[in-house]
Amino acid sequence: MTTLTLLVAAFVLVGGITFAVAALLFRLLPAIKAERLAAPAGGGARGDVSILRWDERDAAGWRSLTERLGRWLTARDATLLGRYRQRLVTAGFHDPRMVTVFLGAKAGIGLLLGLSYLVYGALVQRALPNLLPVSIILGGLGFFVPEVWLRLRSRARERQVQHALPDVLDMLMVCVEAGMGFDAAVARVAEQGAKKSSLHGELLRMHLEIRAGRPREEALRSLADRVGSQELRSVVGTFIQTDRLGTPLGKTLRVQAEASRVQRRHRAETKAQIAPLLMLIPTILFLMPSFMLVAAAPSLLRILQILQTIGK
Repeated sequence: MTTLTLLVAAFVLVGGITFAVAALLFRLLPAIKAERLAAPAGGGARGDVSILRWDERDAAGWRSLTERLGRWLTARDATLLGRYRQRLVTAGFHDPRMVTVFLGAKAGIGLLLGLSYLVYGALVQRALPNLLPVSIILGGLGFFVPEVWLRLRSRARERQVQHALPDVLDMLMVCVEAGMGFDAAVARVAEQGAKKSSLHGELLRMHLEIRAGRPREEALRSLADRVGSQELRSVVGTFIQTDRLGTPLGKTLRVQAEASRVQRRHRAETKAQIAPLLMLIPTILFLMPSFMLVAAAPSLLRILQILQTIGK
């Protein structure tokens, strides 16, 4: 029995070390990537799929369950569905079916958290106090967890777009001043940095929409609506006015790039000025009690000794 245990332990140890070394090589060495072990992108039957389309096949696993639950619970109010659709697009989910998935996730998480207190009581095999109120509170919290996640994701994506906007405008300005048209410049910038930020992906989507026959002004407004950034809306409005009036696009891009860069610097300065105020909260909660204890402990001990002496 001891020999068998040693053999199993040695096998597990060698396998774990091999797996750890392989994972480290895949992560650190640029010449060894997981993509080299995958099938070629154009070798499949589907080939390259445009980002303007989505997979029509039924989803599997948890997404299929949440989508079915969402279809069952989906409201008939077109205004409410449109609002959810806009919020999901702003967060980066362009598939229309994500509305039902999101609603199904809200209902599923709320149901699971609502039943978790009951399941906990069954596991410990005793009656828990306030079973119904606690279950309702947990269910309500679970119902709003996807809302909080979606809001945080939208804000993070908006910050990413605002941070990448000055660099994108600079690259567009260089391309336009080099003699390229606006559409060609957008295509060049979007294809070169499609994996860098959400803004590059949205520019690529806008370029493909224009190639598909959508008017440029309509595609630009749709870009601003998808991103939801007020700064980008201002830039898009300037592009539309430039296109209508026929003014030089290179000068417009130069002015917008400089203004966007100044705004990014102001945001960084604002965060730097707020940082000391935010540091006061952990200082007051964690450091001040320790300082007060160190400063007052000797005096309190001396006072206690004097009081004990007087009491005797």
